Amino acid sequence: MSGDSIFEIALKGMAIGFLAAAPTGPSGVLVIQRTLNKGRWKGFLTGLGVSVSDAVYIFITMMCLSLVLGYLEDPMVSSVVKLAGCALLLVFGITTVRNNPLAASREVTVKKDSFGQIMLTGFLVAIVNPLVIFFYMGLFAFFSLPVDDFSAGLKMQAYLFTLLGDICWWFTISTVINKLRNRFDLRGLWVINRVLGTILIVSATVWLAVILVKI
Repeated sequence: MSGDSIFEIALKGMAIGFLAAAPTGPSGVLVIQRTLNKGRWKGFLTGLGVSVSDAVYIFITMMCLSLVLGYLEDPMVSSVVKLAGCALLLVFGITTVRNNPLAASREVTVKKDSFGQIMLTGFLVAIVNPLVIFFYMGLFAFFSLPVDDFSAGLKMQAYLFTLLGDICWWFTISTVINKLRNRFDLRGLWVINRVLGTILIVSATVWLAVILVKI
């Protein structure tokens, strides 16, 4: 049975969801464009559509972890998995830094205005990127959230808090962009990508150092 308290599960789950949603690709560009062009709530609804896609991938990730993490009692396997998670975080960090939202914006169009269509387009833009599963796996390992050792109730709580963190990101970004709409453009998004990517790279580097010290 895991020693994590409900409070720890809530914090870790929300951090995972928030960080997984933060690297800004086509989904983030679409949310920002909607916020700038049509207002805060339509931007947020687009983010909710992305969150529906993320809900699917979070579930798949947790099921995969339940199958894989059972082998982590072996110290060697544990070290390999942690190193793999570290490598994934590093790769995603580098990818985020190098991502060009100005180029991505050319691929995203906003045509219809109904709430259903707004959420659907957010979902469709996000669901075509199954590689996000590996990002979630890296973050679950990074935050040491052993969902395979949780009861059904704790697994559900971890799932819901992770999804809540994801939703909080879209609420935050749509709110901030709406308040800064007169001073914000997609070049600002490039700066955000650089900052977030750098945070991921530094975190992965520190984590790698800790793992190597313990081996």
